[in-house]
Amino acid sequence: MADFQVPLAFATQTAGSTIRPAAFCGVVGYKPSFNRINRAGLKFSAESLDTIGLLARHVEDVSLWANVLVGQALAVLPARPPRVGLHRTTLWDQASESAQQALQDAAQRLQAAGAQVSEVTLDKSFSLLYDAQGVVMRYETARATAWEMAHRRDQLSDEFLLRLEQGWTIPHAQYLEALALAQQGRDRLAAVWQGCDVLLSLSAPGEAPAGLHSTGDSVFNRNWTLLGLPCVHLPTAAGPQCLPLGVQLIGPLGADVALLGAALWAEAVLAPHFPLRERLR
Repeated sequence: MADFQVPLAFATQTAGSTIRPAAFCGVVGYKPSFNRINRAGLKFSAESLDTIGLLARHVEDVSLWANVLVGQALAVLPARPPRVGLHRTTLWDQASESAQQALQDAAQRLQAAGAQVSEVTLDKSFSLLYDAQGVVMRYETARATAWEMAHRRDQLSDEFLLRLEQGWTIPHAQYLEALALAQQGRDRLAAVWQGCDVLLSLSAPGEAPAGLHSTGDSVFNRNWTLLGLPCVHLPTAAGPQCLPLGVQLIGPLGADVALLGAALWAEAVLAPHFPLRERLR
């Protein structure tokens, strides 16, 4: 999709596999609220996390496609610039200097364009969600892949088998605790949404990794996936290797149309500064 073979593409996200690839490829990525797009026919990896996402070159395209798929209202520009909560997360030090700078520059440009930007720091309990997402994913993936482990074990990679075996060792009580942490996080976010319309955060730790050995780290996506919140990636900058960088907007659960409207506004502010934008036309 990024190199114009197709105008739109489906994606899925269990940890970060919609937002992170969008960041690496310099396109718009939309991970809807959990189960917004019907998952019938999907081979589950983790049923409590798996979300069908959309990739496109512009927010307007994503909005139109969501309208066709689920009847979701088309995004429109908000009546006023959005209230933006700049959230660096407790894992800020895991981001490259160029990714950190891209986020800070985006916040400054949005503020200069009229957005009300304020720092948002979530309490320490939110830092537990990164590990909790891993618990849910490994526990559910092991059970979703039980048949393959029993009948096609020799066709599974060593790395994947290790993750499945780890999943089988997780006690059910620990799994339930992780799900409870997610619900508690959603409840605590209610106060955050009183002061901002969207959160602005990192989409990925930096540029796409070299080679084919890794698809990159989902560390800046896992918590939002566990919470089930809608997210939109916007390309905004290029890093030291001239590869794309960008930012992520996160909205309240179920507020997908409002989030896409805010993203539509933010895209108009940020896209002219994206040095690779000619490739998206």
